[in-house]
Amino acid sequence: MRPLKILVCCCALLLAGCSVTRLAYDHLDTVLHWQASNYVDLNAQQKQSFDVEIQRLWSWHRHTQLPLYAAELRQLAAQVQAGALSREQFEACSDRVSTNWTDLLSEALPGYARLQVELSDAQVADMIQRIGKEIDRRSRKTQKLSEQGRRQHMIERMDDTLHDWIGRPNAQQRQLVEQWAARVQLSTPAEAQERHASLDRYAALLATRAQPGFEQRLHDFILSDTADDPRSPEAVERGRWLQLLSDISATLEPAQREHLRTHLLDYAADFEALAAEHPEQETPAASS
Repeated sequence: MRPLKILVCCCALLLAGCSVTRLAYDHLDTVLHWQASNYVDLNAQQKQSFDVEIQRLWSWHRHTQLPLYAAELRQLAAQVQAGALSREQFEACSDRVSTNWTDLLSEALPGYARLQVELSDAQVADMIQRIGKEIDRRSRKTQKLSEQGRRQHMIERMDDTLHDWIGRPNAQQRQLVEQWAARVQLSTPAEAQERHASLDRYAALLATRAQPGFEQRLHDFILSDTADDPRSPEAVERGRWLQLLSDISATLEPAQREHLRTHLLDYAADFEALAAEHPEQETPAASS
């Protein structure tokens, strides 16, 4: 559910751009506090517990996961230098990312469960209400655009992404993106209903947070929520995405291939430098 994803997804700040990777990661605790405050108002004791858990998870991620990411990026850079990557190679890379994500979830879950136990009934009710409003807000924002507008937005976002990773895309690559965007299954109002149903199950689970076995029940709920059913719409779209990456890889010009290789190595170097730091020796950021 969303509060846990806030706890771990903010690591996506690492992907905001190589020039800000280290700055973003080194201020991750501040960002997490800011994001969490959008969903629940913690008291002083809860903020202290949150601080302790963030520092523990942050240190674990920095020293055990960032070196793995760096090694995987260097391996990918070598594959890029060797030539076009197949869909199977991209799928293997995607599988490693999924494994890293599951590892991060598993590491975060015990502390997250402890934080949930500390919440009062009023805090839980308020948090569930805020999450529900966020689901509705996102759904309204998405559905407000026409189908053509939504697909055009996807094309523009992908064009920006390609600019970052390979430089200016050529006409053939833009055509591939347009073909991909035309086939993507757009979200529907029914998906918001499904998210609300999942939120209801989460609320029911939180009602048992003081009972024995809550951590395991939360673990089962969260991990089952990330299960990859090959027939699911998410899996179908993942397949389209992997095919697009493979098709674009086959069209890379020499300068684009070098741009991509260098970008991957820059990230790897940043991750290695971050892994070598020891922020746990510094004073934790104050909660506010």
